[in-house]
Amino acid sequence: MKSVASPLRWSGLSLMALCMALGATGCVGAVDRADFDAAMQSRGGGMTSALVRDGLAELAARYGVADLQVTSVDVAPVETLDVTVRNPAKPDQLDRYTFDGEWLSEASPVMVSALEDLDARAFRLGDVPALGRVEALVDDALAHTGFDGGEVAGISVNRTERLWPTVMVESPRSRALVVFDAEGTVIGVQQL
Repeated sequence: MKSVASPLRWSGLSLMALCMALGATGCVGAVDRADFDAAMQSRGGGMTSALVRDGLAELAARYGVADLQVTSVDVAPVETLDVTVRNPAKPDQLDRYTFDGEWLSEASPVMVSALEDLDARAFRLGDVPALGRVEALVDDALAHTGFDGGEVAGISVNRTERLWPTVMVESPRSRALVVFDAEGTVIGVQQL
């Protein structure tokens, strides 16, 4: 005569096997959230070429043009892109926008001095190929500063004397500005 196992016994064994499987697989490859956030922050915290590309594409679509003139591009950790755009319909006006990877803000007007030469300040994304390789800018800036615990605090592009992207790197004890040429080659490190 065959013995029949009770349903409770099988349920208990099944539950125990499931708990053991989840316990064994749940820990393999798990990363502490604080460690993940620290690693992401040290690598630029969401500053990517895609963020810049997508944000400028959204702006071009909003204005209905293929290529925009801008006077500044600022990339900050946690996927934040701030751009000052020269309004194509009114080239004497500037508008400021923020893009978070998904949402583009409404325009905020920027005051322009009567003495400002917007033709001299404005540039196009194509004038700064380095903005197409943001991740490499982050890596190069961290490598050139060599700070213990260094993190990229931001990337800025605007035209002063020349069109040079700059990357701010900070650590608990140091701060430096890494200057790149428009192509993305490091041309200097300035300790602050």
